[in-house]
Amino acid sequence: MARPYRRPGEPELSEGMRLLDRYSILDRIGSGGMATIYRATDDRLDRVVCVKLLRTTLVEGSGSTSGSRAVYEATYTHFLKEALALSKLSHPNTLRIYDFGYLKDVDGGTAQGAPFHVSEYLDGGNLESHVRLRGPLPTQEALGILDGICGAVAEAHEHGIIHRDIKPSNILFARVRGELVSKLADFGIAHSDVKKNPEATADDGFGESVSTVALFSPRWAAPEQLCGSPEGPRTDVYALGLLTIFMLTGTVFFGDEDVRVTFNDRVRSDTLVNARLAKLGMAGDVARVLTHALVARPDDRIATAPDFVQHIREALKARTTDNVAPYPVEVVARPAEMPVIAAPGQLALEIEASGSAGGARPVVQPPPERVVAQGERRLRYVQVHEKLDLSFLDPTGGQVRFRVTMLPGQNTSVNVKGLSCFVARRGGRPTPALTANQDSFVDLVSSGRQVLGEVSVSFGQPTANGRVFVVDGRQLLITYAEAQQVVVLMLSRGNDIVVMCRS
Repeated sequence: MARPYRRPGEPELSEGMRLLDRYSILDRIGSGGMATIYRATDDRLDRVVCVKLLRTTLVEGSGSTSGSRAVYEATYTHFLKEALALSKLSHPNTLRIYDFGYLKDVDGGTAQGAPFHVSEYLDGGNLESHVRLRGPLPTQEALGILDGICGAVAEAHEHGIIHRDIKPSNILFARVRGELVSKLADFGIAHSDVKKNPEATADDGFGESVSTVALFSPRWAAPEQLCGSPEGPRTDVYALGLLTIFMLTGTVFFGDEDVRVTFNDRVRSDTLVNARLAKLGMAGDVARVLTHALVARPDDRIATAPDFVQHIREALKARTTDNVAPYPVEVVARPAEMPVIAAPGQLALEIEASGSAGGARPVVQPPPERVVAQGERRLRYVQVHEKLDLSFLDPTGGQVRFRVTMLPGQNTSVNVKGLSCFVARRGGRPTPALTANQDSFVDLVSSGRQVLGEVSVSFGQPTANGRVFVVDGRQLLITYAEAQQVVVLMLSRGNDIVVMCRS
C-alpha cells in the first residue's frame, strides 16, 4: 500500500502542487477522521513544513446527511477560529502554526474550498509510540515532557483555549541539539460548535468554549466530556493526569473496556479511579495527587496545569527539569559488517531516477553511476537530482519497492517512502513515509507487519575535505568536489552499497 486511504470525493493535494504560491506538496503522510496530513516544502524559507487539510466529509458513507453536515460545519468553524487563536501562541512546547488558507474550487475559480493550515514539520515520533516501544519512562524523563506540555496548556488557557483532546498521540517530538522536545499538537480539530456556558463567569474567559459535538477521544476524556456537561481548564487537567499515568506505567488507564461499560463509574463517582490506581501500585503522595486530578466533579479537581505539574513533581520528589525532554534522540551504531540475508544471486536490486510530469510516470533513464568493487560488496555511486527508486526481492520472490528522496536545505536529510510496502524506524510503528536526518535503520514492512528487509541510512561525518563514512570497518571519503550532499544506503538483502550523491 503506497498511499494512505482517501475517501471518495475528498480533495487530494498532488505531488508538486503549490499552495499560497510558496508551499510545494511532497507527499501525503497521514490521514485521520478530521484531516489529511501532507509534507511540503516552504520554497521561500527553504524548510520542510506540514500541511493539514480539513476533510470535506467527516462521517464515512454519510457525507450528505444532515447529521454529518452539522458535524462538518461545527468542525469547520472551529478549524478557522483555532488557526487564528493558535497564531497568537508562542510557547516552545506548542506546535508552531505558520500559515492558513483555502483550496480553490475544482474548476480553478476563486470560491473558497476546504481550509488548511501550515505548521512546523516534526519527525521525532509521538509519545504513544515512544512509550509503546520503550515501556514506562523514567520519572525524570516523564517530568521533562510533562513540564513542557503543562506550560503549553497553561498558555492556551490564558487565551481562552481548551485543548479537549490531550493524549499521547497528540504529543509530538521535535529534534533539537540531539534531544527530543515535546510539542502539544492538534488544537485545531479538538473543538466543535460552541454555545454559551450559563455557569461561566464574566472574568473566567471560557464562556464561549463549550463543545456540543463529541470530537474527543473517550479513553482520554474527562467525565464532563462523556456526559456533555460544560468544560473548562480542569477538563485538560484531567487528561494530564491520565497522560502522567501512561508515561509512568505504560498503561492506558481507561483503555481496557468499551467506554459504555464504565460510563456510570467514571462520571458519577471516584471509586473506579481509586481502585485502578491501587491496582497499578500507586500509593502515597503520588496517588493522592493523581486522585485529585481525576476527581469526577470538576470543581473538586486541581484547578490549573501548572498546579498539577508542581504537585506531581513534589509527590515524586524529583528536581525541576527543563522543558526539553531529557532523553537523547536514538542513534543506532552501525555494525562493522552488515549481515547478508540473501545471496547475491538471489538479489534483484534496481536503481532508478524518479520524477513527475503532469502526474504521469516518466520514462526512466538510469542515472550516472560508477561501480567500485570492495571485497564481496559493490559500491554504487549514483548521482541524483532528488530521488532514487530502489527495489529488491523478498524471501517469497515478491518485489519490494521504496523511494529515497533528498530533501531541500543546507543540512542533508532524506525521506524514505514505501512504494509497495510500509516503512518504520527499527522496531517502530509502520508508516507510509518517514524522514531521517541522522544515522538510522529503516525497516521495510508488509501490510501484515512482516519485516521484508532493512536499509541503513548513513550521513557520515563532515571533515575539511568531504564526508567520511564507515563501510565494513573502513573509512570512505566522499569529497565535496564529488558531491555537496551524500547519503550512504546499505540494504540488508544483497551486497550492494548505494552512495547517493547530489552536487
